[in-house]
Amino acid sequence: MREPRNIAVYVILTIVTCGIWGLVWFFQLGSDIQALRGDSKPNTLVDFLLTWVTCGLYGFYIAYQWPVLLQEPLRARGVHVDNNLPVLSLVLAVFGLNIVSVILMQSAVNDGFKQMGSS
Repeated sequence: MREPRNIAVYVILTIVTCGIWGLVWFFQLGSDIQALRGDSKPNTLVDFLLTWVTCGLYGFYIAYQWPVLLQEPLRARGVHVDNNLPVLSLVLAVFGLNIVSVILMQSAVNDGFKQMGSS
């Protein structure tokens, strides 16, 4: 079982490293989603490369799709998931607030790991 990640520390590290830690967090979050799902979705390397090649446009798709991928495994574990999270995440990304979207996803993932540990 994975330990929930400390969101405050991750945000501070992302700010202090001028976003470099955000890349590490991106890959860790993708890995956490895979662990909750029990499969290879999302493919974080492909998502990262497509975002880079499209100059960030694919990032809007990720902002919507990753919360969608989170919903099923979290509901299966009895964790409340807001149905509006994918749309909210996309809107936040459009307005340049991707870090808030990542915080919301990490919080949901942390809840899923806590539920796994208590069962």
